[in-house]
Amino acid sequence: MATTAKATAFGAGAVVATGVLSAFWQKRTPAPKNVEFTYFDIKAFPGEKVRLALALSGTPFKDNRVKFADWPALKPSTKYGQLPILKVDGVESYQSGAMLRWAGSLGDGSLYPRDDPEKVRKIEEMLGVSDDLHRAFMPGLYMGMGRHTQYGYPQDWPEKAEVTKRVRETFMNEELGKYMTFLTKELEKSGGFLCGDKPTIADCQMVPQVAHINSGNVDHIPKGVLNDKFPLVIAWIDRMNALPKIKHFRNESE
Repeated sequence: MATTAKATAFGAGAVVATGVLSAFWQKRTPAPKNVEFTYFDIKAFPGEKVRLALALSGTPFKDNRVKFADWPALKPSTKYGQLPILKVDGVESYQSGAMLRWAGSLGDGSLYPRDDPEKVRKIEEMLGVSDDLHRAFMPGLYMGMGRHTQYGYPQDWPEKAEVTKRVRETFMNEELGKYMTFLTKELEKSGGFLCGDKPTIADCQMVPQVAHINSGNVDHIPKGVLNDKFPLVIAWIDRMNALPKIKHFRNESE
């Protein structure tokens, strides 16, 4: 009888402890009073993922969009010479991954539930897949943007256009399908989003990334390249964009 009583007390204590721990995590990120986010006036995923996370968390923010012509004057004043910049209650921070995780912990915390280690593990796994896709895509993208010198080519490089075309087509033919298959398998299991039936910061990061590749805005990668072979991926993008908070954000920003 005493053992049963002790076990019952222990169980009650565990429930209380769990509740206290959950409350502790939720209090770790108090609602900010003033949020400003600065990035280029494009939907590229380094900035757009943070915008989507802020919108889905229900966090009001000032969306500062920088024109490319204005960037050279702004660049020297930034900490790392790059965007985005997040300013929270007057304090600036950099690095989009840190911003994304912070934004995901706002609101009800469901975008990045730090009190659920298994869900966080899955989210981080999918963020890793996104990072791998980014690394596979970047050489062709950067070459076309005039950053070919980062890969050892001279500034004046007559073969630039030809090599850029070949690198992008190689990515499309040999890498893109592999990653879309990864996403398809996750979506088959979840039936909704990458990490379950609700969106997380993994969706915030990967939707603009994949949508950009599929948009037709990247030379030598046709518009709608994913539409026929990966319908679950397209449905997932549409599902994300149809969320009321995302639709409201799009209407406000366009």
